Amino acid sequence: MSDETTEFPFPFDVTDEERATARSEFGKYARIVSEDKEAIRFEGRALGKTGPIWRFQYLRMYRLHKGFLVAGHELREGIKVFQADSAEALPRCFEHEGVAEFIEDELRYRGVIGSEHARA
Repeated sequence: MSDETTEFPFPFDVTDEERATARSEFGKYARIVSEDKEAIRFEGRALGKTGPIWRFQYLRMYRLHKGFLVAGHELREGIKVFQADSAEALPRCFEHEGVAEFIEDELRYRGVIGSEHARA
């Protein structure tokens, strides 16, 4: 993977606490390039996006130099970021079955996971 830069968008009503959480959580797994009122930018590649589902306003999936991330804006708890070693493991980051299924469907639709025959 090249040194691509991607972004995670902030909701229009993001709080300072949510920004700090995003900075901290994304910083654990990726090098942060910049941040402004609209988004946090980091090294990685966007794989897909989905939402709203359950209590998530939106979810975004990313490939990093080492591993994968799924991040979202959870309406009650703020910004959530989960890391997995493989794209196939991203849906298992969520206990809610509907959210996991939504993520898996998006990754299959984008051809990120699934067999070669499934993508044809």
